[in-house]
Amino acid sequence: MAEKVYPPLVMPEGVGRRQVTVWSNGIALDADLYRPSALAPGAALPAAVLVHGWGGNKLTAERYAALFASAGMITLTFSQPGWFGSGSPLQLVGGAPAPDGRGEALARVRFIRELVDPFAWTAGLRAALDYIEGEPNVDPARLGLWATSLGGGIAVHQAADDPRVKALSVQVPALAPLSGPAGELARRRAIETARGDAPAIPQGVDPWPGMDGTPYLAAMAHFDPLGRVERLRIPTLIIDAGDDELFPIAENGGRAAEILRTIPGSVVERQVIPGIDHYGIYFDGYEPGSRAALAWFERHL
Repeated sequence: MAEKVYPPLVMPEGVGRRQVTVWSNGIALDADLYRPSALAPGAALPAAVLVHGWGGNKLTAERYAALFASAGMITLTFSQPGWFGSGSPLQLVGGAPAPDGRGEALARVRFIRELVDPFAWTAGLRAALDYIEGEPNVDPARLGLWATSLGGGIAVHQAADDPRVKALSVQVPALAPLSGPAGELARRRAIETARGDAPAIPQGVDPWPGMDGTPYLAAMAHFDPLGRVERLRIPTLIIDAGDDELFPIAENGGRAAEILRTIPGSVVERQVIPGIDHYGIYFDGYEPGSRAALAWFERHL
């Protein structure tokens, strides 16, 4: 897939950005922190972590992060392990050597790049939340999540069990578990991987049509964000693209909204932006989508 070139960020006046490192399971994640430039020493602001999707990186969400910061939030974008400027998971080559008396050994390793592992991505998001929780001027009682595409599933998976997250905004979310032939292949890969009949960490196999990277199907077989939606107890905004060609919106964002509306006291809103496809959310859909997300955070954080 050709790399998507999004409209450039025009940094709003009064917002600063600096590159930071978030550590997740020993891997250095490339991240950017956005802050209002003029803050009183004791100010305590709401904050949000922004999560990219399959094939994305920290820059996918930069315009959203800067917009939210211009409205008085502290925001963090980051690239998932093995993507863009983030460090890589490592795989031993040739088996594990015997350690010496200090528990050390020399080994050959392979750097794993662009692996779509939903559970490693969830760990990356959890670490990003840990990071922003410790950022000066952040009110830890007012943390939100913004996420897009596959990142929407990652955000739902994390928010379902993380009491720190107080508001959620997802756009064009991928939530439904794999089904049909893809689901059958994922189950087969899970069994083969566990039994040593498939690579422990895949690289360059099972390509997904039109997408970069390698899907970790053995992990995806067990990933079901839609099954965790009913555990959400926070205000949730779902924004869908009316002509989404990647994920059927009725089975993803639409179904999630239906589930949430059955929960007494739940606060949920779903918007469908007509006339745009999945990637159109970042172009013609950017203005209405970003403003809706900002209004959601201003109301609920």
